[in-house]
Amino acid sequence: MADDAQDQQVEIGVAAYDDGDYQRAKAILLPLAEAGHPKAMNMIGLMHYDTPVFPNDPVLECDWYEKSAHAGYPAAMYNMSICFDGNGRLKNPETSEAWLLQAAKNGHIPAMINLSALAPTKGEDYLKWHHMAVNHGNVFAKVSLWLDAYRNEIPKDEVPDVTLQEIICVSWRIIILDGAFEDCD
Repeated sequence: MADDAQDQQVEIGVAAYDDGDYQRAKAILLPLAEAGHPKAMNMIGLMHYDTPVFPNDPVLECDWYEKSAHAGYPAAMYNMSICFDGNGRLKNPETSEAWLLQAAKNGHIPAMINLSALAPTKGEDYLKWHHMAVNHGNVFAKVSLWLDAYRNEIPKDEVPDVTLQEIICVSWRIIILDGAFEDCD
């Protein structure tokens, strides 16, 4: 099967997962994961966490994330950072942050947002990671910078323009309803 065909099958498997059809998702994704498809491996890790078709096993979950991360999949790198927070791997803050950094450098927006939160002060690192997320189209980071400009005196030329719609989306979907950082993108 060609790479494009595998990618299409993975997306069908992800859609089945999103629809809650975990048996179908497993049937599609497991062979692709075993064949080394990075996104499929990450999905099998997720399925070890929150579905009835695999045992809830943090070690196996992280084993799949690790395979996927080493294959270059940024979401799996992010998941590995969570593993080293003591969820499936021994707690190791340095290793956790290293995986988070690798995910961010590979374009994973939640990793960028989390790295900005790790900055000891809302200084240069905070701005760097938030700007990177904004450059990747993330509305949460954009609104956060806009809000912080008033609280922390961030220079106005470093703050993107925001719309009322973006502020409302971030306020409701992400902050109030506890959605994902990418829900307003």
